[in-house]
Amino acid sequence: MKKIVFLFTAFLILGLTSQAKNLITPNGDKNVESSEIASLNTTNLSGIVLDNETGEALTGVAIHFEGSNEIVYTDFDGNFEINNIVPGNYNILYNYISYSDNKLKDVNVNGQNNVIRLVLKKD
Repeated sequence: MKKIVFLFTAFLILGLTSQAKNLITPNGDKNVESSEIASLNTTNLSGIVLDNETGEALTGVAIHFEGSNEIVYTDFDGNFEINNIVPGNYNILYNYISYSDNKLKDVNVNGQNNVIRLVLKKD
């Protein structure tokens, strides 16, 4: 019985990893098979979001590329990462309750180490 459960779990995991994933492009989102993403020239963007006055990291800030449906949230340390990005220029939108909404324009995302620091100001 344990072998059957293990095999079922393994097939389920393998099946889920081969599903279509979201690819972020300068022209909007595109769904592609996960096996195709490995062959594409994609990169990641990571960073941290801080409070303007205190410098404290903010948890739960929504971050996404303008024109994209992909949204990520900062973790408990204010960090975030967006994966599967086609290199290009993007407008990054980020917002949080009781803080002013912000847009960082024409962010050039390319290469391997795309790290940004975002700051939010209270309303």
